[in-house]
Amino acid sequence: MSIAIISTGTELLKGCCCNTDAAFAGNLLTRCGLPPVLEISAGDQSGELVFAIATALKKADTLIISGGLGPTADDITLETVARFFDLELVEVPELQKKVEKHWSLRHGDSRCPKSQYKQAQIPRNGEYFDNPCGVASGIGFQILYAGTMRHIYLLPGPPAEFEAVFSGKMLDEIQNISSVKKYTGSFMICNTGEVAVARKTEPLLKNLPVEIAYTAIPGGTKLFLSSFDKKILDSSLHLAHGIFSNNALPVGCTGAAEYIIDHLKSFGLTLGCAESCTGGLLANEFVTIPGASAVFKGSITAYANVIKQNLLSVPENLLAEYGAVSKECAEAMALGACKSLDCDCAISTTGIAGPDGGTPEKPVGLVFVGAAYRNLCAVRQLNLRGNRRMIRERAVAGALNLLIEVLKSSGKDHLC
Repeated sequence: MSIAIISTGTELLKGCCCNTDAAFAGNLLTRCGLPPVLEISAGDQSGELVFAIATALKKADTLIISGGLGPTADDITLETVARFFDLELVEVPELQKKVEKHWSLRHGDSRCPKSQYKQAQIPRNGEYFDNPCGVASGIGFQILYAGTMRHIYLLPGPPAEFEAVFSGKMLDEIQNISSVKKYTGSFMICNTGEVAVARKTEPLLKNLPVEIAYTAIPGGTKLFLSSFDKKILDSSLHLAHGIFSNNALPVGCTGAAEYIIDHLKSFGLTLGCAESCTGGLLANEFVTIPGASAVFKGSITAYANVIKQNLLSVPENLLAEYGAVSKECAEAMALGACKSLDCDCAISTTGIAGPDGGTPEKPVGLVFVGAAYRNLCAVRQLNLRGNRRMIRERAVAGALNLLIEVLKSSGKDHLC
Protein backbone atom coordinates (compact mmCIF):
# COMPACT_ATOMS: atom_id res chain seq x y z
CA MET A 1 0.00 0.00 0.00
CA SER A 2 1.17 3.51 -0.82
CA ILE A 3 -0.61 6.49 0.71
CA ALA A 4 -0.83 10.12 -0.38
CA ILE A 5 -2.40 12.94 1.61
CA ILE A 6 -4.18 15.82 -0.11
CA SER A 7 -5.05 18.83 2.05
CA THR A 8 -7.57 21.27 0.60
CA GLY A 9 -8.16 24.86 1.60
CA THR A 10 -7.05 28.16 0.15
CA GLU A 11 -6.32 29.27 3.71
CA LEU A 12 -3.48 26.73 3.85
CA LEU A 13 -1.81 28.23 0.79
CA LYS A 14 -2.22 31.77 2.12
CA GLY A 15 -0.52 30.82 5.37
CA CYS A 16 -3.59 31.69 7.43
CA CYS A 17 -3.26 28.47 9.41
CA CYS A 18 -0.94 25.52 9.83
CA ASN A 19 -1.70 22.19 8.17
CA THR A 20 -2.09 20.13 11.30
CA ASP A 21 -4.28 17.53 9.54
CA ALA A 22 -1.42 16.28 7.37
CA ALA A 23 0.94 16.22 10.35
CA PHE A 24 -1.56 14.27 12.45
CA ALA A 25 -2.28 11.73 9.71
CA GLY A 26 1.36 11.33 8.75
CA ASN A 27 2.41 10.74 12.34
CA LEU A 28 -0.36 8.22 13.01
CA LEU A 29 0.19 6.34 9.75
CA THR A 30 3.93 6.16 10.35
CA ARG A 31 3.33 4.67 13.79
CA CYS A 32 1.16 2.03 12.11
CA GLY A 33 3.90 1.14 9.63
CA LEU A 34 2.27 2.99 6.73
CA PRO A 35 4.21 6.23 6.19
CA PRO A 36 2.75 8.41 3.40
CA VAL A 37 4.76 8.82 0.20
CA LEU A 38 3.36 12.23 -0.79
CA GLU A 39 1.49 15.24 0.59
CA ILE A 40 -0.09 17.97 -1.56
CA SER A 41 -1.95 21.11 -0.55
CA ALA A 42 -4.56 22.46 -2.97
CA GLY A 43 -6.79 25.52 -2.95
CA ASP A 44 -10.59 25.53 -2.95
CA GLN A 45 -10.80 25.36 -6.74
CA SER A 46 -12.00 22.28 -8.57
CA GLY A 47 -9.18 22.45 -11.12
CA GLU A 48 -6.54 22.57 -8.40
CA LEU A 49 -8.02 19.57 -6.62
CA VAL A 50 -8.28 17.58 -9.87
CA PHE A 51 -4.61 18.25 -10.55
CA ALA A 52 -3.71 17.17 -7.01
CA ILE A 53 -5.71 13.95 -7.30
CA ALA A 54 -4.25 13.04 -10.69
CA THR A 55 -0.74 13.71 -9.42
CA ALA A 56 -1.22 11.73 -6.23
CA LEU A 57 -2.65 8.72 -8.08
CA LYS A 58 0.62 8.40 -9.99
CA LYS A 59 2.40 7.70 -6.71
CA ALA A 60 -0.21 6.11 -4.45
CA ASP A 61 -3.09 3.66 -4.45
CA THR A 62 -4.70 5.18 -1.35
CA LEU A 63 -5.67 8.84 -1.03
CA ILE A 64 -6.58 10.68 2.15
CA ILE A 65 -8.22 14.01 1.31
CA SER A 66 -9.01 16.54 4.03
CA GLY A 67 -11.26 19.57 3.89
CA GLY A 68 -14.07 20.81 1.69
CA LEU A 69 -16.95 18.68 3.00
CA GLY A 70 -18.99 21.52 4.51
CA PRO A 71 -22.15 23.25 3.20
CA THR A 72 -20.64 26.43 1.71
CA ALA A 73 -19.78 27.25 -1.92
CA ASP A 74 -16.05 26.69 -1.42
CA ASP A 75 -16.62 23.17 -0.08
CA ILE A 76 -16.10 21.43 -3.41
CA THR A 77 -14.22 18.27 -2.46
CA LEU A 78 -16.98 15.67 -2.66
CA GLU A 79 -18.49 16.89 -5.93
CA THR A 80 -15.04 17.26 -7.52
CA VAL A 81 -14.01 13.75 -6.44
CA ALA A 82 -17.34 12.40 -7.75
CA ARG A 83 -16.78 13.99 -11.16
CA PHE A 84 -13.17 12.81 -11.32
CA PHE A 85 -14.10 9.16 -10.71
CA ASP A 86 -17.55 9.40 -12.44
CA LEU A 87 -19.46 8.53 -9.29
CA GLU A 88 -23.12 9.01 -8.44
CA LEU A 89 -23.81 10.75 -5.14
CA VAL A 90 -26.73 9.69 -2.94
CA GLU A 91 -28.15 11.08 0.28
CA VAL A 92 -28.05 8.82 3.33
CA PRO A 93 -31.19 9.03 5.52
CA GLU A 94 -29.20 8.77 8.76
CA LEU A 95 -26.98 11.63 7.68
CA GLN A 96 -29.98 13.70 6.56
CA LYS A 97 -31.40 13.43 10.06
CA LYS A 98 -28.07 14.44 11.56
CA VAL A 99 -27.94 17.53 9.33
CA GLU A 100 -31.51 18.50 10.24
CA LYS A 101 -30.92 17.96 13.95
CA HIS A 102 -27.83 20.13 13.88
CA TRP A 103 -29.68 22.86 11.99
CA SER A 104 -32.61 22.88 14.40
CA LEU A 105 -30.32 23.09 17.41
CA ARG A 106 -28.75 26.26 16.01
CA HIS A 107 -31.69 27.82 14.16
CA GLY A 108 -34.81 26.58 15.88
CA ASP A 109 -37.79 25.58 13.75
CA SER A 110 -36.61 27.29 10.56
CA ARG A 111 -36.42 25.03 7.52
CA CYS A 112 -33.05 23.46 6.79
CA PRO A 113 -31.67 24.88 3.49
CA LYS A 114 -30.91 22.48 0.64
CA SER A 115 -27.25 23.48 0.72
CA GLN A 116 -26.87 21.85 4.13
CA TYR A 117 -27.73 18.43 2.71
CA LYS A 118 -24.39 18.32 0.88
CA GLN A 119 -23.15 16.94 4.18
CA ALA A 120 -25.53 13.98 3.90
CA GLN A 121 -24.17 12.76 0.56
CA ILE A 122 -21.77 9.91 -0.16
CA PRO A 123 -20.90 8.03 -3.37
CA ARG A 124 -23.24 5.14 -4.16
CA ASN A 125 -21.76 1.93 -2.69
CA GLY A 126 -19.45 4.02 -0.55
CA GLU A 127 -19.40 4.17 3.25
CA TYR A 128 -19.42 6.89 5.85
CA PHE A 129 -17.51 7.26 9.12
CA ASP A 130 -19.09 8.95 12.11
CA ASN A 131 -17.91 12.44 13.03
CA PRO A 132 -18.57 12.94 16.77
CA CYS A 133 -17.30 16.52 16.65
CA GLY A 134 -19.21 17.93 13.69
CA VAL A 135 -21.80 17.45 10.96
CA ALA A 136 -19.77 16.35 7.91
CA SER A 137 -18.99 12.64 8.08
CA GLY A 138 -15.88 10.93 6.81
CA ILE A 139 -16.37 9.11 3.50
CA GLY A 140 -14.67 6.08 2.00
CA PHE A 141 -14.93 4.14 -1.25
CA GLN A 142 -12.84 1.97 -3.51
CA ILE A 143 -12.63 2.10 -7.29
CA LEU A 144 -10.60 0.64 -10.12
CA TYR A 145 -8.54 3.39 -11.71
CA ALA A 146 -5.79 2.96 -14.33
CA GLY A 147 -5.78 -0.78 -13.74
CA THR A 148 -5.27 -0.53 -9.98
CA MET A 149 -7.77 -0.73 -7.14
CA ARG A 150 -7.75 2.60 -5.32
CA HIS A 151 -8.97 3.39 -1.82
CA ILE A 152 -10.20 6.96 -1.35
CA TYR A 153 -10.99 8.58 1.98
CA LEU A 154 -12.47 12.05 2.48
CA LEU A 155 -12.42 13.81 5.84
CA PRO A 156 -13.64 17.14 7.25
CA GLY A 157 -10.92 19.76 7.52
CA PRO A 158 -11.32 21.25 11.05
CA PRO A 159 -8.54 19.59 13.07
CA ALA A 160 -10.73 18.30 15.91
CA GLU A 161 -13.13 16.70 13.41
CA PHE A 162 -10.36 15.35 11.19
CA GLU A 163 -8.55 13.74 14.11
CA ALA A 164 -11.71 12.18 15.57
CA VAL A 165 -12.78 10.65 12.25
CA PHE A 166 -9.36 9.53 11.07
CA SER A 167 -8.19 7.90 14.29
CA GLY A 168 -11.27 5.70 14.60
CA LYS A 169 -12.65 3.02 12.27
CA MET A 170 -11.13 4.69 9.22
CA LEU A 171 -7.58 4.08 10.41
CA ASP A 172 -8.48 0.48 11.34
CA GLU A 173 -9.75 -0.08 7.81
CA ILE A 174 -6.66 1.40 6.21
CA GLN A 175 -4.43 -0.84 8.31
CA ASN A 176 -6.46 -3.91 7.35
CA ILE A 177 -6.05 -3.17 3.65
CA SER A 178 -2.26 -3.22 3.80
CA SER A 179 -0.36 -6.52 3.79
CA VAL A 180 3.11 -4.92 4.01
CA LYS A 181 4.19 -2.50 6.73
CA LYS A 182 7.18 -0.24 7.04
CA TYR A 183 8.22 0.11 10.67
CA THR A 184 9.69 3.33 12.04
CA GLY A 185 11.50 4.08 15.28
CA SER A 186 12.98 7.31 16.55
CA PHE A 187 14.71 9.12 19.37
CA MET A 188 16.21 12.54 20.05
CA ILE A 189 19.88 13.35 20.48
CA CYS A 190 20.31 16.45 22.65
CA ASN A 191 22.99 19.09 22.04
CA THR A 192 24.05 17.45 18.76
CA GLY A 193 23.56 18.87 15.27
CA GLU A 194 22.15 17.06 12.26
CA VAL A 195 25.50 16.75 10.46
CA ALA A 196 27.21 15.29 13.53
CA VAL A 197 24.41 12.76 13.95
CA ALA A 198 24.63 11.77 10.28
CA ARG A 199 28.41 11.33 10.42
CA LYS A 200 28.05 8.81 13.23
CA THR A 201 24.89 7.04 12.12
CA GLU A 202 25.39 6.45 8.40
CA PRO A 203 28.70 4.50 8.56
CA LEU A 204 27.27 2.38 11.37
CA LEU A 205 24.15 1.35 9.45
CA LYS A 206 25.39 1.49 5.83
CA ASN A 207 25.13 -2.29 5.29
CA LEU A 208 21.67 -2.67 6.81
CA PRO A 209 18.33 -2.33 4.94
CA VAL A 210 17.36 0.72 6.97
CA GLU A 211 16.15 4.12 5.83
CA ILE A 212 17.59 7.04 7.81
CA ALA A 213 15.99 10.46 8.25
CA TYR A 214 16.85 13.45 10.41
CA THR A 215 15.00 16.47 11.75
CA ALA A 216 17.10 19.31 13.12
CA ILE A 217 15.40 21.12 16.02
CA PRO A 218 16.52 23.71 18.55
CA GLY A 219 18.59 21.82 21.08
CA GLY A 220 19.38 18.72 19.05
CA THR A 221 18.34 16.32 16.30
CA LYS A 222 15.55 13.80 15.91
CA LEU A 223 16.73 10.56 14.30
CA PHE A 224 14.24 8.34 12.44
CA LEU A 225 15.01 4.82 11.24
CA SER A 226 12.64 2.77 9.05
CA SER A 227 12.67 -0.80 7.79
CA PHE A 228 10.28 -3.42 6.49
CA ASP A 229 11.86 -5.87 8.95
CA LYS A 230 10.91 -5.20 12.59
CA LYS A 231 13.86 -7.15 14.00
CA ILE A 232 16.36 -5.28 11.84
CA LEU A 233 14.78 -1.98 12.86
CA ASP A 234 15.02 -2.81 16.56
CA SER A 235 18.66 -3.86 16.30
CA SER A 236 19.49 -0.75 14.24
CA LEU A 237 17.87 1.49 16.83
CA HIS A 238 19.86 -0.24 19.56
CA LEU A 239 23.12 0.25 17.64
CA ALA A 240 22.43 3.89 16.83
CA HIS A 241 21.27 4.71 20.33
CA GLY A 242 24.45 3.27 21.81
CA ILE A 243 26.81 5.60 19.94
CA PHE A 244 25.31 8.80 21.36
CA SER A 245 25.90 8.03 25.05
CA ASN A 246 24.04 10.25 27.53
CA ASN A 247 22.94 12.70 24.82
CA ALA A 248 20.36 10.24 23.49
CA LEU A 249 16.87 10.20 24.94
CA PRO A 250 15.15 6.78 25.19
CA VAL A 251 13.99 5.15 21.97
CA GLY A 252 10.54 6.44 21.15
CA CYS A 253 11.12 9.78 22.86
CA THR A 254 11.67 12.71 20.50
CA GLY A 255 11.06 15.60 22.88
CA ALA A 256 13.06 16.93 25.81
CA ALA A 257 9.95 18.14 27.65
CA GLU A 258 8.31 14.75 27.19
CA TYR A 259 11.37 13.05 28.67
CA ILE A 260 11.40 15.40 31.66
CA ILE A 261 7.71 14.91 32.40
CA ASP A 262 7.96 11.11 32.19
CA HIS A 263 11.01 10.97 34.45
CA LEU A 264 9.69 13.32 37.10
CA LYS A 265 6.30 11.59 37.09
CA SER A 266 7.99 8.22 37.67
CA PHE A 267 9.64 9.50 40.83
CA GLY A 268 6.87 11.70 42.17
CA LEU A 269 8.78 14.96 41.60
CA THR A 270 7.32 18.32 40.61
CA LEU A 271 8.45 21.07 38.27
CA GLY A 272 8.06 24.81 37.77
CA CYS A 273 9.47 27.59 35.58
CA ALA A 274 10.69 31.13 36.00
CA GLU A 275 10.77 32.90 32.65
CA SER A 276 11.91 36.29 31.48
CA CYS A 277 12.98 36.40 27.83
CA THR A 278 11.00 33.27 26.87
CA GLY A 279 7.78 34.72 28.27
CA GLY A 280 5.79 31.49 28.63
CA LEU A 281 7.29 29.43 25.79
CA LEU A 282 8.99 27.14 28.27
CA ALA A 283 5.78 26.47 30.16
CA ASN A 284 4.01 25.80 26.88
CA GLU A 285 6.43 22.95 26.16
CA PHE A 286 5.13 21.17 29.23
CA VAL A 287 1.42 21.96 29.21
CA THR A 288 0.98 20.59 25.66
CA ILE A 289 1.90 17.13 27.00
CA PRO A 290 -1.08 15.08 28.22
CA GLY A 291 -0.72 14.25 31.89
CA ALA A 292 1.72 17.08 32.58
CA SER A 293 -0.44 18.26 35.48
CA ALA A 294 0.91 15.38 37.56
CA VAL A 295 4.32 17.08 37.45
CA PHE A 296 4.09 20.67 36.27
CA LYS A 297 2.99 23.19 38.89
CA GLY A 298 3.21 26.42 36.92
CA SER A 299 5.37 29.20 35.58
CA ILE A 300 6.13 32.72 36.70
CA THR A 301 6.75 35.10 33.81
CA ALA A 302 8.95 37.64 35.55
CA TYR A 303 9.71 40.09 32.76
CA ALA A 304 10.17 43.20 34.90
CA ASN A 305 12.80 43.31 37.63
CA VAL A 306 10.18 44.20 40.25
CA ILE A 307 8.39 40.92 39.48
CA LYS A 308 11.65 39.00 39.80
CA GLN A 309 12.06 40.55 43.23
CA ASN A 310 8.49 40.20 44.47
CA LEU A 311 7.56 36.77 43.11
CA LEU A 312 10.93 35.00 42.85
CA SER A 313 12.78 36.64 45.74
CA VAL A 314 15.65 37.78 43.52
CA PRO A 315 17.58 40.23 45.74
CA GLU A 316 17.49 43.86 44.66
CA ASN A 317 21.24 44.25 45.29
CA LEU A 318 21.95 41.24 43.05
CA LEU A 319 20.07 42.88 40.19
CA ALA A 320 21.85 46.16 40.81
CA GLU A 321 25.29 44.53 40.79
CA TYR A 322 24.98 41.90 38.04
CA GLY A 323 21.85 42.86 36.10
CA ALA A 324 18.85 40.78 35.15
CA VAL A 325 20.75 39.12 32.31
CA SER A 326 23.35 37.33 34.37
CA LYS A 327 24.36 33.96 35.75
CA GLU A 328 23.53 35.15 39.24
CA CYS A 329 20.01 36.22 38.30
CA ALA A 330 19.28 32.96 36.44
CA GLU A 331 20.34 30.98 39.51
CA ALA A 332 18.27 33.10 41.87
CA MET A 333 15.23 32.81 39.60
CA ALA A 334 15.43 29.00 39.45
CA LEU A 335 15.85 28.64 43.20
CA GLY A 336 13.16 31.24 43.81
CA ALA A 337 10.73 29.32 41.58
CA CYS A 338 11.30 26.17 43.62
CA LYS A 339 10.24 28.07 46.73
CA SER A 340 7.42 30.15 45.26
CA LEU A 341 5.88 27.24 43.36
CA ASP A 342 6.77 24.66 46.01
CA CYS A 343 8.32 22.30 43.46
CA ASP A 344 11.31 19.95 43.43
CA CYS A 345 12.77 21.22 40.15
CA ALA A 346 12.68 24.53 38.32
CA ILE A 347 14.04 26.03 35.12
CA SER A 348 14.80 29.69 34.55
CA THR A 349 15.53 31.83 31.49
CA THR A 350 16.79 35.40 31.28
CA GLY A 351 18.38 37.08 28.30
CA ILE A 352 18.26 39.55 25.43
CA ALA A 353 16.12 38.28 22.54
CA GLY A 354 16.43 41.45 20.45
CA PRO A 355 16.32 42.97 18.02
CA ASP A 356 17.05 45.85 20.40
CA GLY A 357 18.44 46.00 23.91
CA GLY A 358 21.92 44.62 23.32
CA THR A 359 25.19 46.25 24.40
CA PRO A 360 28.83 45.41 23.68
CA GLU A 361 29.04 43.72 27.07
CA LYS A 362 25.67 41.98 26.75
CA PRO A 363 24.77 41.55 23.07
CA VAL A 364 21.52 40.35 21.56
CA GLY A 365 21.42 36.57 21.88
CA LEU A 366 23.04 36.43 25.30
CA VAL A 367 20.88 34.15 27.45
CA PHE A 368 21.40 32.50 30.81
CA VAL A 369 19.39 29.40 31.68
CA GLY A 370 19.22 27.81 35.11
CA ALA A 371 18.12 24.39 36.27
CA ALA A 372 17.51 23.74 39.96
CA TYR A 373 16.93 20.34 41.51
CA ARG A 374 16.16 20.67 45.19
CA ASN A 375 19.21 22.48 46.60
CA LEU A 376 21.35 22.03 43.48
CA CYS A 377 21.43 24.58 40.69
CA ALA A 378 23.34 24.73 37.43
CA VAL A 379 23.52 27.76 35.14
CA ARG A 380 24.64 27.88 31.54
CA GLN A 381 25.45 30.85 29.34
CA LEU A 382 24.09 30.62 25.80
CA ASN A 383 25.29 32.82 22.97
CA LEU A 384 22.48 32.46 20.47
CA ARG A 385 22.01 33.71 16.94
CA GLY A 386 18.94 34.39 14.84
CA ASN A 387 15.89 36.62 15.05
CA ARG A 388 13.83 37.18 18.17
CA ARG A 389 11.69 34.08 17.66
CA MET A 390 14.70 31.84 17.03
CA ILE A 391 16.58 33.13 20.07
CA ARG A 392 13.59 32.52 22.33
CA GLU A 393 13.02 29.01 20.94
CA ARG A 394 16.70 28.13 21.29
CA ALA A 395 16.71 29.47 24.84
CA VAL A 396 13.85 27.11 25.67
CA ALA A 397 15.76 24.19 24.16
CA GLY A 398 18.90 25.10 26.06
CA ALA A 399 16.99 25.27 29.34
CA LEU A 400 15.35 21.88 28.77
CA ASN A 401 18.66 20.24 27.91
CA LEU A 402 20.30 21.71 30.99
CA LEU A 403 17.61 20.29 33.28
CA ILE A 404 18.05 16.87 31.69
CA GLU A 405 21.78 17.04 32.43
CA VAL A 406 21.10 18.08 36.03
CA LEU A 407 18.65 15.23 36.52
CA LYS A 408 21.05 12.69 35.04
CA SER A 409 23.98 13.88 37.12
CA SER A 410 22.04 14.12 40.37
CA GLY A 411 22.30 10.38 41.02
CA LYS A 412 21.77 7.36 38.82
CA ASP A 413 19.92 5.60 41.59
CA HIS A 414 17.27 8.27 41.66
CA LEU A 415 16.44 9.37 38.14
CA CYS A 416 18.10 7.37 35.40
